[in-house]
Amino acid sequence: MTKTEIDFERDFYTLVKNSKLGSAIRGSVYRSDMRPDNANSEDLVVKFLAGTDEQVQSGTMLIHIYVPDIANNSGRKVEDKARVGVLESAIIEFVKNCEDTEYLIKCDGLPKSTELTENIEQHLIVARLKFQRLTQ
Repeated sequence: MTKTEIDFERDFYTLVKNSKLGSAIRGSVYRSDMRPDNANSEDLVVKFLAGTDEQVQSGTMLIHIYVPDIANNSGRKVEDKARVGVLESAIIEFVKNCEDTEYLIKCDGLPKSTELTENIEQHLIVARLKFQRLTQ
């Protein structure tokens, strides 16, 4: 059976939510477009980016982790580098240790943190995960 983008997103949401990565998140794990607009918590969002409809389906999933900034010595909000480092490592470990029998998963580059421009005092970790569906 051929899967759709909604199927893949649901599968990866379940994989992440039930993993050590999911339990490492201090807030919640969401599917795309489900995180509240006014959220200021540490949250993870799983989003389908692209896929192929070939005999062996493959594609790319995005992991977005929102990390609240912390106050520095002068009170200005800055990236929580220690927390970002822990979460980036957790993403890599999730990929390396995933024992799912339906998907082969690998990182498409290293997770990367960037400042959000909406002035919400959070940084965003973005990870691209390549997948190949092993079963049909």
